[in-house]
Amino acid sequence: MSLTHFICPDSKRISIGQCLTPKGCRMNERCCPLPFLRKIGYDRKYTGVTPSAAGNGPRLIWGKAVFDYAADPDGRVFAVLGSTVHSRLADRGITHNVLSEEPLSDKDSKGIADLLEDDEWIPNQYILTDHKTSGSYAVAKWMGIQIEKNDVAVLDKDGKQVYLKSGPNKGQAKTKKESKIIYVDPKKDLFGVSLQVNRYRIFYETYGFKISRMRIFAIPRDGGTFIAKNRGITSNKYLIELPKIQDTEVLGFYAKLQAEVNQAFDDEYARVCLPWECWDGNRCANYCEIKEDCKQLCWEFNEKWPGQGKER
Repeated sequence: MSLTHFICPDSKRISIGQCLTPKGCRMNERCCPLPFLRKIGYDRKYTGVTPSAAGNGPRLIWGKAVFDYAADPDGRVFAVLGSTVHSRLADRGITHNVLSEEPLSDKDSKGIADLLEDDEWIPNQYILTDHKTSGSYAVAKWMGIQIEKNDVAVLDKDGKQVYLKSGPNKGQAKTKKESKIIYVDPKKDLFGVSLQVNRYRIFYETYGFKISRMRIFAIPRDGGTFIAKNRGITSNKYLIELPKIQDTEVLGFYAKLQAEVNQAFDDEYARVCLPWECWDGNRCANYCEIKEDCKQLCWEFNEKWPGQGKER
C-alpha cells in the first residue's frame, strides 16, 4: 500500500493520479503549483528500517507500508524545504572534497548520511554532520533550552513598588511576567537523532573512517520570528554536538525495531507508539498520516489512542 490521495483545502480527498492530470483539480483552482504536488505525491517504498527511522514507532513504519493513506499538501511543505536544503548543500559538497549525501550500507541496514568532512584540528579524523531543518520548538529542545516565566515587581521611576489602583485586585502589588532562559540536559530530546547519526558513524567506521565528532546543523525554519525568540532561539543556524552511543546499544535499538516491524507484517498488528515516538500524542493527533487506521486498530484491540483529546 502507499500514499494514494491528497486532502484538499475543503478536507475532501482526491486521488493523486487524478489531481496530477491536466485540469484534474476538483476545485476551482489548484492549492499548489503542479511541480510541488508532483514532488510530494509519492513516498519511498518500505525496504527495511533505516537510520532515519529512529523516533518512529513500529506501527507507523509498518502502517505506511500496508495501508493506503492520504496527505495534506500543507503538511508536507516543510519536508520539501528540508529536502531542498539537503540537495543544495550536497551540490556544494561535491566540489569541496567532502562526502555528501553518501549511500551507506552493511549486512543489517542502509542509509544516506548528510556530510562527512575532515576535522581541521585532528589529522586523519572526520566530523559527521546531519542537516536538520526544524521548527524552533525542536531546536530549543535539542539545545536544552527551557523558558522559565516568573512574576516580577513593577517599579516606578524612583524604584518603588507600583500598586494596582482599581479592579478586583486593587491595592495589590503590580507585577509583570519576565522570561528567563535556563539550560537542562538535552540528552533525552537528542536520543532519536543521536541514534540516527551514531548509526551513520558505525557505517563509516566500518569503512575505515575515524569519526572525531558528531553534530547536527540545525536550521530553525521559523528563525527570526517572535515565537522563535520567545523560545530562546535567536539565531538562524546552530551546530549542536551529539554524544557517542555505544555500538551495541545503537545496533541493538535498530535490531529490536526491525524485529518489531517484521513481526507486525506477520501478525497484522504493531504496538502503539511510545510517548517519545508520538510526541506525547501530539504527533498522532495532528501530524500522523495513518491516524484513522491507527484509531481503528486501537478500537479493535481495546487500546487507548495516544492522540485522544489532543486534536486541534
